[in-house]
Amino acid sequence: MKDYLRDYCTEAFRFYARNGKSTEKYKKKIYQEALEEQKKLERSSGLGDPTGTAILRAEAAVDEKIAEIKDMEAVELTIAELEGRHRHEVVRAVEFVYFKEPKKDLEPGDIGSRVHIAEINIPASERSIYNYLKKARMLFAEHRGLRTENYKKKKKNKNNKSLQ
Repeated sequence: MKDYLRDYCTEAFRFYARNGKSTEKYKKKIYQEALEEQKKLERSSGLGDPTGTAILRAEAAVDEKIAEIKDMEAVELTIAELEGRHRHEVVRAVEFVYFKEPKKDLEPGDIGSRVHIAEINIPASERSIYNYLKKARMLFAEHRGLRTENYKKKKKNKNNKSLQ
C-alpha cells in the first residue's frame, strides 16, 4: 500500500529542520528580509513612506508563506505532543532520520541508512523505527489538517481481515 502522506510529511519535517526548528524565527526571517528589500527599493527610488509601505510588504511576505508556516507549526505541535506523551523514542527517530542534513537532497538509500543509525542509537528494531516515523507523520498530518481517513480505513480493513 502506498503511503500517500509519506513524502509530504517527510518533507515538512525536513523543511522545519532546514529553517532552524522554530516557526517564530522563520516568520521573523521572512518579515526582516521583506522589510529590508522594500526599504532598499524605497531608498533607491526616493519615493514613498519607507516604514509604512515596508511594513505592509513584510506582512504580505509572511502571508505568502502561510503554507510553509502552517507546516512548521504542525511539526512543532507534533514534537510537543510526542514529548508530552513521553514518546521520546519517536522524537529521537524523527531527529535521526528526518532532521539529519535537512539542506541536502535525499538520495536513494538515505532514509534506510539513517534508520539503521537510529536503531543502534535509540535502541530499537528497524521495524520499530519505521513505526515511530509513521506515527510522527500521521500525527503531523492530523495537526496539519490533511486527509487521513482513507489511510485509517485501509488500516482498519487490514486489521479486520487478519482477525478472520
